[in-house]
Amino acid sequence: MPDSSNRGDLRLSIPAAAAFHSVARDVAVRFAQGAGAAADAAARLGEAVERLVSRVTAGQIEFTMEHRDHMVVVRASSGSISEEASCPLPD
Repeated sequence: MPDSSNRGDLRLSIPAAAAFHSVARDVAVRFAQGAGAAADAAARLGEAVERLVSRVTAGQIEFTMEHRDHMVVVRASSGSISEEASCPLPD
């Protein structure tokens, strides 16, 4: 299991173009894995993030990835759209 003693937050901005959706997914998966999430939970988070970004078709998408309690939470925002996806972390 990865060393989860150094938990930080991450902010990321990507273009809303479909070519970048997989980047958002991959970064979310790696962030969750680095925080100690199980591989299957991290993969589900990545899929949820990709669904979130597919709803934005223009401009930039701002991401905040953070630890809250025993969860990794990813917030995606663009203009008036703001949604979250999360995955559990082990105790």
